[in-house]
Amino acid sequence: MRLSEFAEALRSAGVSEYENEAYIFIEELFNVSRAKILFDNDREYDEKILSDVIKKRKERIPLQHILGKWYFMGEEYSVSSDCLIPRADTEILVEKAIELSNGATRVADLCTGSGCIAISFLKNCPNASCTLVDISKKALDIAEHNAKRHGVYERCELLLKDVTKDILSEEYDIIMSNPPYIPSRDIEKLSDEVKKEPYIALDGGEDGFDIIIPLINNSLPHLKKGGYMLVEFGYDQGDKMRELLENKLSSSEISSFEILRDYSQNDRACVICK
Repeated sequence: MRLSEFAEALRSAGVSEYENEAYIFIEELFNVSRAKILFDNDREYDEKILSDVIKKRKERIPLQHILGKWYFMGEEYSVSSDCLIPRADTEILVEKAIELSNGATRVADLCTGSGCIAISFLKNCPNASCTLVDISKKALDIAEHNAKRHGVYERCELLLKDVTKDILSEEYDIIMSNPPYIPSRDIEKLSDEVKKEPYIALDGGEDGFDIIIPLINNSLPHLKKGGYMLVEFGYDQGDKMRELLENKLSSSEISSFEILRDYSQNDRACVICK
């Protein structure tokens, strides 16, 4: 099957970015560079493999799940339907945590999923160790696999816990989290591909803050004085997050906070200083 035929089949299957996906699948499945694909655009690729891809995309199985991997901060991570697919906007949280690390040795990643946040941090901060927490055993298994793959497993502690409970037992220099934050009523509005991701990693309750609020409340006592907590939230939840953190500032629970914007200039994460 030629590239043009594959792209057309993806288009017919209802894939919106069919041209880009055609290139990505051929690059990843056949280990061919984009330049070589463009140079030899009449090359035939294994029809059985590509027909299977078309079938799965017609079923709205995400590209990342079909490949079994995706990229985060320039590194490859194993993914599956048991964990959230790493997204570029989350990179701002990790980049900021690295910027603030300043010799941090104890960090935590709550709702770790694939482990990409913790692992990316550890790869850039060789003196740190991290507690990775998730409520899903299958997600933790993927995080463990990724930690071993990236050579940081010896600096990881994996905990199967519910982050809405007070589950931490020590103090941390930095706590990071990309928790579920999509309001329950909005789940059905998501694309069919996103709905293939684990519901438990998406659903943030009635207003999207059912996980965020207890996570922050329970984690703050385990954050060292002068330490930082970084939490991702929805692109339209900045005002609610500001209100929540202004109240904590007024009650002296925290000393300051900052709102980070993503690559589309939407409010995306907060940095809380205790």
